[in-house]
Order: sequence, then structure tokens, then C-alpha cells
Amino acid sequence: MFRSGCLEIGLVIPGSLVMDAPDLRQKTLKVGQIGRSAAIFRVGEILLYADYSFVKQKSDLVLIKKILDYMETPQYLRKRLHPSDPVLRYAGILPPLATPHHPLHSRKSELHDGEVREGVVVKSDSKSSLVDIGVEQPQKLRGLNLRVNTRITVKVLIKDKKLYLEKVDSGESGDYWGYVVRILKDSLGSILRKLRPAVIVLTSRYGGSFIGVSKQVLERWRASERLFLVFGGPYQGLKEILGKEKVDPYSVGDFVVNFIPNQGTRTVRTEEAVSASLSVLNICRENTLK
Repeated sequence: MFRSGCLEIGLVIPGSLVMDAPDLRQKTLKVGQIGRSAAIFRVGEILLYADYSFVKQKSDLVLIKKILDYMETPQYLRKRLHPSDPVLRYAGILPPLATPHHPLHSRKSELHDGEVREGVVVKSDSKSSLVDIGVEQPQKLRGLNLRVNTRITVKVLIKDKKLYLEKVDSGESGDYWGYVVRILKDSLGSILRKLRPAVIVLTSRYGGSFIGVSKQVLERWRASERLFLVFGGPYQGLKEILGKEKVDPYSVGDFVVNFIPNQGTRTVRTEEAVSASLSVLNICRENTLK
């Protein structure tokens, strides 16, 4: 998902994100805010970690991943890739991502040469495959024996008024192509160590102002091209989470930053902190790339 030459952002989110939500509807709304913010600010990867016991939080981690995966899937592929699931009962209240890989046109006649789309293999043999790309009928992909129900990225090729598909990497679109979500079983300290050489920015109300470290953050970001924003949960921040592991935040993070100085509320919810932090970083990234 990370492309060379770009300043990419990843998120590290705790399973306790939904712990303070009273029911599935509210949990869905909270996760929906994360997914929407991730898409707005072109996040490439979302890593989920257990900030309490993994065994106790496994169901919440799976719930968060299922909802985020559902949001990232183009609408025309959701029935195939996300069959009926009680966790997705309130999927109808999720905000649309409206990203480039969620096209609105659904007719074969509206496809154009060179267009990149997501598809699902519905039939395949040694000669060709049929791929659902969200138009009236599945389209032919030549010369590939692919597993049915596999999601792939394809380019539409039109020659002599005939249409066929070519399997490509999602990066070929040149546009933001969504995020991937992973559940990690390691402790947070171990996870952050393994993310090197990416830049690790820990978010905390006890951290310093971003203005004071912005130049250093951008210099490190340019060098590695990858940066991960790390968030704590509603009942314990990163200082407390890492403290349980007897890990010094500065030993696993490059910077500890308060992205919302002088906050006017007693607390800032994780989903609110995600949006605020990404907004600040996005401005810096755009100024850097000019």
C-alpha cells in the first residue's frame, strides 16, 4: 500500500477505541469516523493493537477491522466480500469514503480506456477469468487461473471497441487507493520497534507542541517516507499503556506530540484525536511536497 516517493501516513489504533460505546450502533459510528478520517487524509495502513488483554479485546479488534474493511471495499463488491454478518448490522449509517477506487458509474458503456478499478474473481480457469468490476456483467481477464472470490485490481483496456481487463498493482492508478487494516498480537512496545525505520509519533496530551518539532518530524519523514501516528484509548493514554510494559515512550517513539494544545474539553476522544492529528500532518506534508 505504501508507494515509493510519497510521504505516507499509517495509524496505530487501540482495541479500546470502542470500549466506551454503549452499543453496536455507537461502536459503528466511532469506527466510521476513523475510516472516514483515514480516507480524507490518505492513510495507507491502519494497525490495531490490544491495549488490555488480547484475549479480552479480540472481539473488539475483530469488530473494528470488519467495519473498516467494509468501508474500504467498493460498494459494488460488498455483497460478495462481506456476506451477512451481525457485526455489520448498522453498516448503513457509515459515511461513504468517496475515494477514487469507489467509482459511481456502473455501466460498461461508461468505462474508459486505462481506467483502474477493483474487482472480484467470479469464475476462473487456465484460459481466462471473469471479474466483477461493478458493471452489468463480469468482464474477461485473459490468461490467468485465479482463486474465485479473490479481490484484485485491474486496468480496463479498450481496443477496436472490444473491452478486456489486465491485472495490475493498485499503485498504477496514481490515486489514493484506500487503506489496509491489520490486527497485531504483539504488545505495543514490540509493535513500535518492528515498525522501524518508519518515523513513530506518539500522541499525548503530555507531549510537546508540534510546532516545536515540526521541522525535525518532516526531515525524518522525508528520509523514511513512512510515518505512523500512535494513539491511546479512552481510559488510558500511551504513557499508561507503555508503562505497563515498563517501556519508556521515547525509547520506542521518535516524538511525543500534543496535537491539540490548550484543549477546551476535559478529554479528547480517540476518533477526534485522529482527525485533529491527521489534519495538522496533512498541512505539513503538502507544504513539503510543493
